[in-house]
Amino acid sequence: GGLGGRTVMQLDPGTVALSAGAAEAATAYLSSLTIEDVAGGLFAVSLFPYLGFLYHLDKEETNAPPLGNFGFRFLLVFVFASIPAAIAAKALYGDILANVDWLHGSSETFLTLTNIFIVLGFRRAVASKEGYKDGSLTELLSSPLATLASLGLLLAGGGALAMHPEPANALSFPTWMVHISSLIEWLAAMGLVWRYADVSGNPRWKGLTWGMLPFHSSGLCAVTYHFFYNAKAVELLVAVQGGLTVVGDLTCWYATYRIYQWACENPGAQPPLAPSPAAPAAVPAAGGLDSEGKYLWSLFALVAGMSAAVKWGELAIDLPFEPSIGAALAIVGGLSALNVATWLQRSSSDSTDFNEFY
Repeated sequence: GGLGGRTVMQLDPGTVALSAGAAEAATAYLSSLTIEDVAGGLFAVSLFPYLGFLYHLDKEETNAPPLGNFGFRFLLVFVFASIPAAIAAKALYGDILANVDWLHGSSETFLTLTNIFIVLGFRRAVASKEGYKDGSLTELLSSPLATLASLGLLLAGGGALAMHPEPANALSFPTWMVHISSLIEWLAAMGLVWRYADVSGNPRWKGLTWGMLPFHSSGLCAVTYHFFYNAKAVELLVAVQGGLTVVGDLTCWYATYRIYQWACENPGAQPPLAPSPAAPAAVPAAGGLDSEGKYLWSLFALVAGMSAAVKWGELAIDLPFEPSIGAALAIVGGLSALNVATWLQRSSSDSTDFNEFY
């Protein structure tokens, strides 16, 4: 009797009609979604695990460098600055934010500031341990020759204009610098977080470096999208970027929870907290890191040269003008695989003597 009752319910015309209507409405809704809608939803969802990450990062037991902790929190300024910028781009120009350069670059500047705070915070903490020092790249890039070379690339870049005319929605040089600097700064932050595992005495900080990997791939999606001049053919990258952001928030949260858990299980195993942001930038006479001024100038020279090479160099090839999602995903996937391989190699070695920018 019970089985017969369920059979009657399954065949009830009203129930069938209601189910069919719900399925039809869901199908209509899903088919109306654009990639921009999907990406927006993913970015919104990503905020919640990021708040969990910040919660555990701020725990006293986690022992995060104060300025680095502040930098990760400052990312929220970038997030909330991007929202009105995107609305203004749509309302004032009827276009996406990526195609309105002054709004785009202005909002992305907050991301660059975020990464600088993170890098300097962890760099100051690393400097507290004798024997750590910047590598030869800082010395090279901080020289007048490197600065002249960067400016030369900038001025000579116009020579490539004869190959392809630059599209109207191309990123300006300052906006390219903001994007390139964010990628390089994030790589530098990953390396400094890795080094901080030794300085802090908590080996699980190295897990946070791994947790930061999806964020870098997310940034690669954005830069690759702009490399193809925000073409419709590669718009899927925007959704992939949103998905990687969610994954990065989750992996960073999990990694930071593990840092906190280890600290709770091993009380007293960590040295005193790293120097505060207010501490002088000077380093110990024996070992230590170069001055922050030299480091930041080196970063500027590197970013300027790479930004000029991308902005004007891509005008000399056909690839950006023949957009293909396959090629775009290959670029992101290839560079991400290189990043993973680099950290796998470093995981198998006890040395922390590697390039200060990567």
